[in-house]
Amino acid sequence: MKILFVIKDVEYIDPMGIMLLSALAKEKGHKTAIAVLADGDLEKKVNGFSPDIVAFSAKTGEHKYYIAANDFIKGMKPGIKSVIGGPHATFFPEIIERHPFDALCTGEGDDAWPELLDAIERGSPFDNIPNIVTRNNFKKNQPPFMRERRRALDDLPFLDRDLFYSSTRLGRFPMRSFMVGRGCPYKCTYCFNHKYNLLYKGKGPLASRMSVERVISELKHLKSNYETQFIKFYDDIFVLKDDEWLDEFSERYPKEIGVPFHCLMRANLLTESIMKKLKKAGLASLSMSIESGNDKVRNDVLKRNMTKETMTDAFDLCHKYNVPTFSNTIFAIPGTSLAEDIESLDLNLRCRVALGEFPLFFPYPGTELANYAIKRGDFDGDFDKLHMSYQSTSPLKCFTEGEKLLQRNLSLLSTVCLWKPWTRDFIVNTLIKLPFPRLYFLMYYLVKAYMVKTKIYPMKFSFLNTLRGIYESFVLENFKHSEEILAKDEGLKTLKGK
Repeated sequence: MKILFVIKDVEYIDPMGIMLLSALAKEKGHKTAIAVLADGDLEKKVNGFSPDIVAFSAKTGEHKYYIAANDFIKGMKPGIKSVIGGPHATFFPEIIERHPFDALCTGEGDDAWPELLDAIERGSPFDNIPNIVTRNNFKKNQPPFMRERRRALDDLPFLDRDLFYSSTRLGRFPMRSFMVGRGCPYKCTYCFNHKYNLLYKGKGPLASRMSVERVISELKHLKSNYETQFIKFYDDIFVLKDDEWLDEFSERYPKEIGVPFHCLMRANLLTESIMKKLKKAGLASLSMSIESGNDKVRNDVLKRNMTKETMTDAFDLCHKYNVPTFSNTIFAIPGTSLAEDIESLDLNLRCRVALGEFPLFFPYPGTELANYAIKRGDFDGDFDKLHMSYQSTSPLKCFTEGEKLLQRNLSLLSTVCLWKPWTRDFIVNTLIKLPFPRLYFLMYYLVKAYMVKTKIYPMKFSFLNTLRGIYESFVLENFKHSEEILAKDEGLKTLKGK
């Protein structure tokens, strides 16, 4: 069969979920291709490739594009089977009733996806496949039938990177994304992992990972087939503890791969022993989220359960070993004011964060913080109207339009402030009050581009690729920070081509 994966846009992080699904499909002898909605040629792709199946992986916010794309494809060729998965489908399985998808995959699709393909190819019913939701088996207010969480990751195929590298900008971008495992045991209220873990309660471990041998094997294959200057390990937490796995990784990775890398950590888990081993392996930069500088907000509302001292100690450790840091901090949290946002900026300054992002809180479905916002009356529960990026204006009703302007300006200028800390008072007392969001976006973009290239993901590019990368990344960042408009006629142009 032919399977067409549809994606809204291609950024600079490998779509590893789709790459895995494509690899699993190819193991079954199927052909795969991609259609990028931003290219405006969906109709041409569908007619040219003639897929038997179209597949979507949706986060909340971008899901509306996939619903529109599915409607469009079904209007063109009703016989094509359509499947949707991803976080939005997992936490909103009722979309199977509202929209003409043939199947919905909740949770992990490693085993459900191949079984679904077998059933479709045979023309058999697929209502009894665990993790697969259909109109026939969907039961409102009841969790779907889930299989055990996958423990063994080593037997999964290598990601089908050529699916994207051969036809999109990812092929010429020398930073490659990789995950050594999956799962997170923490209960941060803004993240879906806690709700995801409840979905799998009693069905396997909260976290699992590949053996070092399996990681090295795939990275060797990646490095030998594609230009690779940098690896971004995209696990929620790269290292949960100082163990034999890390010992082996720190010995083998620099000898057999030898490419600088970035990974994500929690401040309460980072010890000097772990830092030494990561640095030995080739750690070039590190992500650690701060989320809030206010103790009550951070621990009572967000449930991060970390003291300021824990965070400052971890960031000081990075500074000691000359490891540049990237951090996320959430502004416009329900029940807070601009004072808490400024307090968060100040903690970033104390931690000497090299590059920080300060997204505004967006209430994603299934998360405790989203339910908190709804309970407070700050959000009406209409997730369909959310921007696909959390870097635009706050969707909460508890803030005035004036407060939203201050939040948005501070969000942009805080990144600039970390680059030049001496601007702090001028930004906080004067600049955020001025109506120049486009200018502030340009300042934010230039600082972020510079810090990414020189500190966080240091890589070398040709002059032509540098210019091309600046243009493409500017377009992506501009969309994330702009008001989203999905008018019917404009959406149709995106699908059919202008």
